[in-house]
Amino acid sequence: MLTARTLAEAQVYVSLATAADQAAPAVQPAPIEPGANLTEGADAWTLASPAGDIAIPYASEDAARTVGARFGLGVSQLVDAAQWAVVAATYARRALEADMAYTGGPDQDRDAVEQNWEFAADAVGEALKFLPDGAEAVPDGGVWSEFGRRSRARNPELVTRAKLTDDLEYYRGTLADFRALYGETS
Repeated sequence: MLTARTLAEAQVYVSLATAADQAAPAVQPAPIEPGANLTEGADAWTLASPAGDIAIPYASEDAARTVGARFGLGVSQLVDAAQWAVVAATYARRALEADMAYTGGPDQDRDAVEQNWEFAADAVGEALKFLPDGAEAVPDGGVWSEFGRRSRARNPELVTRAKLTDDLEYYRGTLADFRALYGETS
């Protein structure tokens, strides 16, 4: 059985594994529903998904929540660096679309802007975890999925330190600019 560090990482994996269009992964996975597709075990939840059963250890989820690591501590064993970079770009596109449409109206979804920028930053942070100290790019072993290899072949800069750090700065900076313009949420 596969093991995810967090429920959020499990959902990203399922989204990537079940995407009908491999050119545009990160489809919205089915919601997690305790008792329906999520069952409790002695040490972990089991998420039943179209991509197979995935174990999510309680201790791993708790540790990640404690330190604010949305997708988990350590390096992912399910989603490779190129996949994380593409997921980050997917969230960033959603954030940018929502950001451009947002005018501060009471009927608008501010969370769609903020959460997508946050997820984009967190996902690119996951890709950065694959970079060894001093390396300029993620080594081949950090891109193991077929999708990841194809993505990297199409865009050789995808998982370079320069691109990933630029993306992270852009995502965080744009979120900060949005919050400066519309105020912090309470």
